[in-house]
Amino acid sequence: MAKLHVITYGCQMNEYDSERVAGLLRGERYELTDDEAQADLILVNTCAIREKAEAKVFSKLGELRALKARKPELVIGVMGCMAQLHQETIQQRAPQVDLVFGSPAIARVGDLVQRVRRGGRPVLETGEGPLVKITARPPAARRLKAFVTVMEGCEKCCTFCVVPTTRGRERSHPPEAIVAEVRSLAAEGCREVTLLGQTVNAYGRDLTPPTDLAELMARVGDVDAIERIRFTTSNPYNLTSKLIRALRDLPKVCEYFHLPLQSGANRVLERMNRGYTREGYLELVDRLRDAVPEMAFSTDLIVGFPGETEADFGATLDMVERVGYDNVFAFRYSRRPGTLAAAMPDQVADDVKASRNTRLLEVVNRVTAARSRRLAGRTVEVLVDGTSRKNAGELSGRTRCNRVVNFDGQGRVSVGDLAWVRVTEALPHSLRGTLVERPEEAACLSK
Repeated sequence: MAKLHVITYGCQMNEYDSERVAGLLRGERYELTDDEAQADLILVNTCAIREKAEAKVFSKLGELRALKARKPELVIGVMGCMAQLHQETIQQRAPQVDLVFGSPAIARVGDLVQRVRRGGRPVLETGEGPLVKITARPPAARRLKAFVTVMEGCEKCCTFCVVPTTRGRERSHPPEAIVAEVRSLAAEGCREVTLLGQTVNAYGRDLTPPTDLAELMARVGDVDAIERIRFTTSNPYNLTSKLIRALRDLPKVCEYFHLPLQSGANRVLERMNRGYTREGYLELVDRLRDAVPEMAFSTDLIVGFPGETEADFGATLDMVERVGYDNVFAFRYSRRPGTLAAAMPDQVADDVKASRNTRLLEVVNRVTAARSRRLAGRTVEVLVDGTSRKNAGELSGRTRCNRVVNFDGQGRVSVGDLAWVRVTEALPHSLRGTLVERPEEAACLSK
């Protein structure tokens, strides 16, 4: 069989897409290899959300150019968001690339590769295509956790974001197709699924008849072998009372909610076109914690958005303190071609962005550490997914609220089991615990 090497940058959606591409190409007699030097086909799955991600891609393509010079028959392809947004730039800066295709063309990857090999010339395919549910996956060891794309695209048009351009309009997969994929995963040993979408809590409103994420999670929860359900990424604008009730009432839905804030200042949120205020966001957090007191939150934050003042930045720091996040993904604003924010006046200087980012991380580390310490002495449910990175004699897994826990399995539990662990120590990036016979309490956190 020919050899395929896939390099993935960016979000969970890209990881999902890479896995599906590998599965489709297996049908074309390609098998995966971890060694790019042995590959006959290399696909680079790209991200265009930030300039740094694009720089990594072009750097990698530079490395692959030398490999192509030594191995002229090698086919190099670029897929994903950069392919959709910068196809001409890729062809100009990386002429060694044979294939450029966007996300809508993933289902036709086998045909695209054959066209390259037959024609001996670059192939470009970045037009919009029909939404196709792809369930092909490469063979792998037992997968305990899996991503499942439930919708693609976004129509929010935030002024800093290229997703509406790279992924297109919001389009939902039928619930029947999603449940069928989950059943297939469960038959292979999967116990936890994460439902993916650029705005996942807008799921289903474009379908006939319309449905929603709450109904979908209930149907996924009916798959017996699935023990845990997660979902990402949500927009506060689409958070409904029905979804909040589902988080309370559906036992398999985990107490972990990724709810991007982006900025704590109303003036900046308006310039970002986010569609909510800080007060509205805090009200949502209160409603979620009233419904599910142990709910843990993570978020995305951007520092240095055009026009952000020191007072605006202070409002973001205040929100981190008020919400009490368990995890924060902080980014310096990056100008994206074609977005409204890229042309806004009052661009913030790079040194100011760097300083604010450092200060934000200091507050984040303090707040998340305090949240972690609250777990000390608690008994938590852990899905065992491997061995500890630092001690091969110990097991590791995650709580329902997404914390890593390392513990001695004492020969009584193994990978794939649900175990009850009493937390004995809260470390900066993980927890330590001891195995217990039965739970004394199930909550990850309390308000």
